[in-house]
Amino acid sequence: MSLTEWSTDILQYDLSDEYSIRKADFAEWGLYCTVYYDMRYVGFFREEEFSSSKISAYWIYKGENKIGGVRMEPNQMYHLFFIPPFQQCFEVLKLLKHKLLQWSDRTKRILTFEILPDQVDLYARAGFWPVEFRCRWMQRPTDHFEIEWDSRVTVKSPEIIESKTGTRKYVNEDEIAQCDLESFAGSLEATRRNKTSLADFIPDEDPNYTNEILTQASTLVYDKETGQLIANCRLCLQDNQAAVYSIGVRPAYRGRGLATLMLQRALNALKGQYLVLRLYVMQGNDAESVYLNLGFIPGVQEIQTMYIPEEESQ
Repeated sequence: MSLTEWSTDILQYDLSDEYSIRKADFAEWGLYCTVYYDMRYVGFFREEEFSSSKISAYWIYKGENKIGGVRMEPNQMYHLFFIPPFQQCFEVLKLLKHKLLQWSDRTKRILTFEILPDQVDLYARAGFWPVEFRCRWMQRPTDHFEIEWDSRVTVKSPEIIESKTGTRKYVNEDEIAQCDLESFAGSLEATRRNKTSLADFIPDEDPNYTNEILTQASTLVYDKETGQLIANCRLCLQDNQAAVYSIGVRPAYRGRGLATLMLQRALNALKGQYLVLRLYVMQGNDAESVYLNLGFIPGVQEIQTMYIPEEESQ
């Protein structure tokens, strides 16, 4: 079978004589995912629904009994859940993997995302390889803080402009990129995101996932004496909630509490606009202690990605 045999118009695929997957209504599927995916994880996102229409959602059936759900398209699968008392989870995952192999472009990796602790062994037994990075979401309520900035710095919000073609970008994207390069180069975070050069840090996409409120709550910190951008914290939308897209401080300016102050400024600006501020942090990130000290609560630790390797061309 080939990639072309998958289509958004096909409503049912047989996995075996006994099991099948059937196209689901996003709203109803999202309700079931909210209840059955993993309550420790879903509880962290309790004000949201898992009803995004970005990736096809399917019910999993055993005969005519609905026993679970999954999001699947060529080369990707996630949000797999089962409805109690169903227990044959590994048998079903092997069948889903087989169908995914039929659908997918095998010159590329097949990915599954945000693997929670209860499913890591399940996916590993089915032949998915884990990447080395383990991450978790953290969040805290927006709040009011009394902030006192160092007199040696100037604090601004970034500006976004739109070109005649509709492209949006930061006015000073080059200096933001240089600040990020020096803040993250060689770090675990840069390794996770495969960023090594200045071009990798040009913020050419995140303005499309923000708004005026989040832009004003973002922060650029300049050294008054040199005029150099020494730290920045940029916010974005994550499923219609406020999240930290990137936060970094140049090495020479660390230890002055700039990361804490930028986050406090964001929490202040978002108070009354968003209930919480979120961020995604990798295990071992030096900034994790900053977040904990500010009252950010960690969610369930997850393996960020598991995958089936691409096939080598003959």
